[in-house]
Amino acid sequence: MKILCGTDLVEVERFRRILERNESSFINKCFTEKEQEYCRIKAGGKRAAESYAARFAAKEACGKALGTGIMSEGIGMTDIEVVIDEKGAPHLELKGRAKEKAAELGVFSVSVSLTHDGGMAAAYCTMLAE
Repeated sequence: MKILCGTDLVEVERFRRILERNESSFINKCFTEKEQEYCRIKAGGKRAAESYAARFAAKEACGKALGTGIMSEGIGMTDIEVVIDEKGAPHLELKGRAKEKAAELGVFSVSVSLTHDGGMAAAYCTMLAE
């Protein structure tokens, strides 16, 4: 068994500026509709920048765990989706080329942890592979 991991750190202010400028093309390119909906309703929208930043970091961390990064080998930002379970815990749902790459690597388990504090958002992704 192999353990694959990746981590990423993002400035929340970057996403606050993107939201203030209403850069919907960037948001649509990077985040699925479900992710956007979650971020819009998070704390009445007051914490949307933190939520977007943490999700962006999760996608980058996942790409690093896959050994490809994002926007490489055909893996797009929306091929990796952060979903929340009934208890509020984040999980990654891989689609498209990200799912194919994970299968090529023999990945059978994916875990993610998100955090944000002090103007920064971070994510850590761990994958177990055969």
